[in-house]
Amino acid sequence: MNSTPHNFLEILERHSECSGMILNKAAAIDPDIIEFSADPGTARIRKMVNSVLSECHMMKAFARLKPLGERVLYAYMKPRHDIWSMVGPFFARRFPGTVIVLGNASVSWAFILDGRKVRQCRGMSLNGTLGELEEALGQGTAENPEKLWDTYYWSQYRPEAKNTPYFRHNMPVKYAHRAGIRAETDSGATKLEDFG
Repeated sequence: MNSTPHNFLEILERHSECSGMILNKAAAIDPDIIEFSADPGTARIRKMVNSVLSECHMMKAFARLKPLGERVLYAYMKPRHDIWSMVGPFFARRFPGTVIVLGNASVSWAFILDGRKVRQCRGMSLNGTLGELEEALGQGTAENPEKLWDTYYWSQYRPEAKNTPYFRHNMPVKYAHRAGIRAETDSGATKLEDFG
């Protein structure tokens, strides 16, 4: 069974090292052949497609959305490849009616589900875009959203699931860094009920 998607050219184009020459070569190759070809050029194309798909999967899994008021969720992301429009719609569909902002110090993307279509736009830095949204929505930041997020996060903590070697195996450091995940330690597993 072939695991190379039929839209692999669109995915390949998002790779940070993709060039016109590589795209032209890939366009001449059938997707069914890419998966099993031993040709070094074709193997490189397969590896590039898989790299984009892998980073997209990691960003969907490990980007941490934080609230800004009631209608905005944002997350720090610094992907190597141009995967913004692959990750953003995933979150927009998951949280309908909510503006999703993904970004870093140099660029940001905003997404919102409008009916069945996800609308998106590119902006300046993450902080700049969040400032504009805060002003446009006429609301301040929710009272201490970081504390609320930490409380939720630690309420989901299960000591029996703590397996650092397994986590490191499935979450390479480069993806943790690009998703904005920093080293964390157990803060005593505070539960939401503790703040009732």
